[in-house]
Amino acid sequence: MKFSKPFKNQLINNDLDLSSFDNKELVEWLVSNFINILCDQKIFVSHVTLTPKEDASYKTLFALKAKNDNSSYEMEFGIISNIKVVGKLQQQKNRLSILLLNDDFYDSDNLNMLKDKNYNLSRIQSRNTLIIWD
Repeated sequence: MKFSKPFKNQLINNDLDLSSFDNKELVEWLVSNFINILCDQKIFVSHVTLTPKEDASYKTLFALKAKNDNSSYEMEFGIISNIKVVGKLQQQKNRLSILLLNDDFYDSDNLNMLKDKNYNLSRIQSRNTLIIWD
């Protein structure tokens, strides 16, 4: 089951600028939003863990895992370090990646990097944000 797309929709619909969150707020939002998305799918869990991961392409990368007695559900969330690594990102199943953009993003080379990816380019609050999901 894919959870990255509903996560993306939450960011856009709620107009959430994650750059205004400190690390503690980001972790709290990720866990609570993951639980909400699972509940929307009639999946009820008893335990959620969030584990930091290392990847040079990301400023922040977390693995989320929720469990109940019968199953476990996983996804990843990351904040991309800069526009130059976007073309090198490997599609990861159930990963939502965001990049907070500068105004120099809009050129054909940058847009070309995205042609094989699921993405949204959104203005969240007053910040251009690239959201890539699988």
